[in-house]
Amino acid sequence: MRPARAIRTAAAVLLLTSALAGCAKPGGTDGDLLDDWAMLGAAKVPEPVIGQCRDSTGLNAYDPAAFDGPFKDVPCDGPHQFEIVATGQLPADLAASGERPGRDRFAALFPQCEDLAAKYLGGEWQAGRLYLYLQPPSTTQWRGGARFFHCDVAAIGPDGDTIEPATTSVKDAVRAAGPLAQGCFVTAGADADNLFATATPIACDQPHDMEYAGYVTAPAKSDYPKTDDANDDLFGTACENKMLAYLGMSRATYDRQKDIYYVWWRPSGQAGWNAGEHSSRCYFLLHNRKLSRSVKGIGDATL
Repeated sequence: MRPARAIRTAAAVLLLTSALAGCAKPGGTDGDLLDDWAMLGAAKVPEPVIGQCRDSTGLNAYDPAAFDGPFKDVPCDGPHQFEIVATGQLPADLAASGERPGRDRFAALFPQCEDLAAKYLGGEWQAGRLYLYLQPPSTTQWRGGARFFHCDVAAIGPDGDTIEPATTSVKDAVRAAGPLAQGCFVTAGADADNLFATATPIACDQPHDMEYAGYVTAPAKSDYPKTDDANDDLFGTACENKMLAYLGMSRATYDRQKDIYYVWWRPSGQAGWNAGEHSSRCYFLLHNRKLSRSVKGIGDATL
């Protein structure tokens, strides 16, 4: 019996030795299975892409949903409300905040948005039937580490308020004779002030009664104009002068004209003002008559 037991014991020792040999580390390794795996990087918020088109629940240019979303990316060759026309990174003082600052803190970046947008659009955004939005990261994106901003453009419909879905890109749309460049218009209807309800774009060699003359910007540190009278006080004289410069008409001649009016127009409200948009578009309006040519540079001619 002893020899058999000795054989079994020897076999057990052999098996154990073989098992231990199987667990031994191969040459050139440290035996640590964990330290040679690359760690996964932290999730990164996707950067906005110039030329990306987007949709929102916002229907009006001044609707808070047009500023704060929610947004979804959509193809530019289908109906969409917004297009990203420029991007940038926030300055250090804003980027250092733990929580996303209020929108008014980003207002100083709006002029940068305007300059960048002009390069994409082919002209200043006010010269188009457009509205420009400065979009900082959402609260969720901010908490995820995003510190970018982007500049979005939306087309505005004939009523001057409603965002008009587009089906093509706004790239170069404001260049001379571009598809969204402001020019001549036919007005119709009457609003609460008995002025007009809509202004539909039309070629200037067709009968029309209104024409874009340029835009003006409110003086620095101006308060938001809450009423039409406040808007007129802030922009009226400046728009009148802008129109006269566009016409090349002296004030004396203008004062003798009975059917020429200036019009100021702002599609944005308090949210836009807080975001840094302080401009107003200016127009020539011919009352109760129509022309079939541009009034640019007509001088002191009687209309």
